[in-house]
Amino acid sequence: MRSAFLLLSCAAVLVAACSREAAPVAPTPAKPEAAEVKLSRSHDESSFAQPEKVVINDLALDLAIDFDKKQLGGTAIYKLEWKDKTATQLVLDTRGLTILKVEGEDAGGNWAPLKFTLAEPDKVFGSKLTIETPDRNPNVQITYHTSPDASGLQWLEPSMTEGKQLPFMFSQSQAIHARSWVPLQDTPSVRFTYSAHVTSRPDVMVLMSADNDPAAKRTGDYVFNMPQPIPSYLLAIAAGDLDFKPISARSGVWAEPSMVDKAAKEFEDTEKMIATTEALYGPYQWGRYDMLVLPPSFPFGGMENPRLTFVTPTVITGDKSLVSLIAHELAHSWSGNLVTFATDKDAWLNEGVTSYAENRLVEALFGKEQADMETAIGRAEVIEEYKTLEPKLQRLALKPGDLADPDNSSSATVYQKGAWFLSFLENRFGREVFDGWLKGY
Repeated sequence: MRSAFLLLSCAAVLVAACSREAAPVAPTPAKPEAAEVKLSRSHDESSFAQPEKVVINDLALDLAIDFDKKQLGGTAIYKLEWKDKTATQLVLDTRGLTILKVEGEDAGGNWAPLKFTLAEPDKVFGSKLTIETPDRNPNVQITYHTSPDASGLQWLEPSMTEGKQLPFMFSQSQAIHARSWVPLQDTPSVRFTYSAHVTSRPDVMVLMSADNDPAAKRTGDYVFNMPQPIPSYLLAIAAGDLDFKPISARSGVWAEPSMVDKAAKEFEDTEKMIATTEALYGPYQWGRYDMLVLPPSFPFGGMENPRLTFVTPTVITGDKSLVSLIAHELAHSWSGNLVTFATDKDAWLNEGVTSYAENRLVEALFGKEQADMETAIGRAEVIEEYKTLEPKLQRLALKPGDLADPDNSSSATVYQKGAWFLSFLENRFGREVFDGWLKGY
């Protein structure tokens, strides 16, 4: 992911991410729920899930998009793998969801109601959903709907779009916002395949971080499949007035009709970027690499949703001066989407490695002088941010309790210091040796 706080066209790079300081950790000990939260998040401070007991292997969604109510609603079916044969509960993360019904499937294919409890919400982590599963059902189904103010969904009136004709909706699941539109084990250590059936008003196109068909027509009824396991923060959906323009046989751009030609022209070197990254780090393993240009209200530079990178329109300048954003999101197809950190305390393993890979890609495509200039800008960001940043947030690997909210991690640390550390390793051991390690990683 790239945040969109600072555009530096002179360096041909979009540099930035959140620089907000994290609030102090410390739920009030006197509250029973706070004590329970502290005890039930031993695996991942940001998740109530218990993947050491049971994990979601596959998710099947059947959802309807309601632009009038600003909500998604329907069912989610979870294919489960029980790790602990004595476990009798499935614990999921939610935020602002209305849970209507929970059912479990038995060995004979019959569905029966399951008891569940939705805890009082924590202001950061949402509500723990505890489902009683005494028979350790292989499949569990939840019927639910989202809140109009779900933190992971943004609903735009037609006036807030480029074309001003149709409404628009898009998701932003990272860091822990997927739980606001799907009940999940919302921790990056759990990866699952997924499929989805989505219905909507027939005049909008619906896309997901899955196998979008470039030739798809607007019908109001869409089916998606993601056969490769992904963590929850890469689950993504968008719906709006969208057309497609191909760039190569495996890459293209989705955008509003008035923007699609300009976007395709701006990103016309994407296939060259894919081939160059493959030469550095191995084959691209996700099938297609398409980009979705969102309305200007998208709060980040880009988001590396697999098969469908979300991109801000502010990088479409007409001179390709900011296309290193695409280099960053494309590099995530290797570092992050294939190899993912286990908890948000180690976010630099995604963003630092990706920022390093982005710089190598810029060097290969545009020359060492430009790569060095972008490196200098990134390191200047570290020096400036560290003038005021709490020392505990300047560590690459944060200690337990240091990060009160994963949205508040230091961008200078996870992006630039992470990349700086990898550059140090490259200089210490030599590029040939380091590249061998990085490709293996």
